[in-house]
Amino acid sequence: MSLFNWKKTKEETNTPTKQLRRVPAKRDYTDSLQVNSALTKGLYHNTYPGLKLAGGLAFSPIAVPVYFMGYPVVTQEQLQGQIDELIQSKINDMQQIHTQDHREGTIWIYPKVVAGVLYWEQIPDDTVSDIIRDINTGEVIAIITVEELKITTGYNKTVNVRRTRTFTATKVIVKYEGELPANLRDKTTRNPAGILPIPFSNNADGDEVRGHSDYERTVPYLKDYHDISLARSQMLAKFKVKMIQDVKNVDDWLANNGYDSIDDIDIQTMDLILNLEGEKTSYTFPSSANQTYKDTLSQIFKNIVEASGIPEIVWGLKTTGNHASVTENMAVLLKYVLDKQRQKTEQYTLLYNASLRLMGYQNADVEISWNELEAMSVKEQAEVFSLWAKGISTLIASAGMTKQQLYSFFQKQYPKTTEDTFDEFVIGLQDMATYKAFASSTYEEQLDAAGTD
Repeated sequence: MSLFNWKKTKEETNTPTKQLRRVPAKRDYTDSLQVNSALTKGLYHNTYPGLKLAGGLAFSPIAVPVYFMGYPVVTQEQLQGQIDELIQSKINDMQQIHTQDHREGTIWIYPKVVAGVLYWEQIPDDTVSDIIRDINTGEVIAIITVEELKITTGYNKTVNVRRTRTFTATKVIVKYEGELPANLRDKTTRNPAGILPIPFSNNADGDEVRGHSDYERTVPYLKDYHDISLARSQMLAKFKVKMIQDVKNVDDWLANNGYDSIDDIDIQTMDLILNLEGEKTSYTFPSSANQTYKDTLSQIFKNIVEASGIPEIVWGLKTTGNHASVTENMAVLLKYVLDKQRQKTEQYTLLYNASLRLMGYQNADVEISWNELEAMSVKEQAEVFSLWAKGISTLIASAGMTKQQLYSFFQKQYPKTTEDTFDEFVIGLQDMATYKAFASSTYEEQLDAAGTD
């Protein structure tokens, strides 16, 4: 029974956030709800049927916060050189982890060494069939993955193989079913990492292993936006412009205008209409209906932005208001990004420690922080700035950021290099804009601007 059908007891309707005590209380330790990755990936790449007219709105709330996150700074005094090399080799992996974590809600990472090379295997959440937990501590003691693999075995030849893997802290059991190639056989091996695949969980509740996709709050509105937008497009495509012709005699009017029948009339190609006295031509268009659709889409878009919890500027909208409101909007975005970073700190600590053990460095205890540029090499600083600048460029290109907002972002992210006042900052922007215009102009245009032949 729905909570808000109001066919409940007086006590329940007076306090809808509470219910009468129920014994025993039910708790699900199976984490049985998997992500619908076909939907989340389809939204992100705008390929999901039935949502393509809203898919463009689903990219920014995932991608832009990832641009601003950068990647973790890993420090360990004795092994800093090896760690720096490891970070450089895993930059793309980390950006993919962040994107899939926010998009799917959970991505599992399993570090392993194959032929002397360290890999971070990304295990999609929808392949994890069973999560086995300790009833006393709630810790995960084993996970089981089941995958249907389509493998190419030769020229224009493929086979389907089912792979079932059981991961524990001490061993990994792999079983195959189907038409197996010669190199695929069941096996049980020691787990050299000594850990289970690490769940990078997004916004997980306290008793959950799996997290929640950032799309969860907006999918109903995205579907509504697609359906309304499709209906509007179909209405406009079908209705087009309608011609209304008042005549005294239909046959005489057709003859005067060179038509044999009404079927010959094509208002798209008509250049001249001859009307007698008392006859007139007018055109009509569903302007009121179109405006209704337009207003509805605008409201749904607002609902999408508000439900996401992400500030307007991430969506390419320009925040209006005084300086205080702009600063507040910036603070919300930065806190949102900081929270995303915080959620991954523990997982990255486990991942880097396990990776170093697999590389032969025992008892490595790394420290994880975020975007502390002073602790990075010049190359690492460039990587972080590149991601940060990509996010800024997205907002500037869509006119979704004011000069005041840009100044606030630089102050918060790079306070030591943004010592100018706002007025000085604006003058600097104008000077760079002038230089850009000069640098991109032709030699003749430069001479003309200088007043020289």
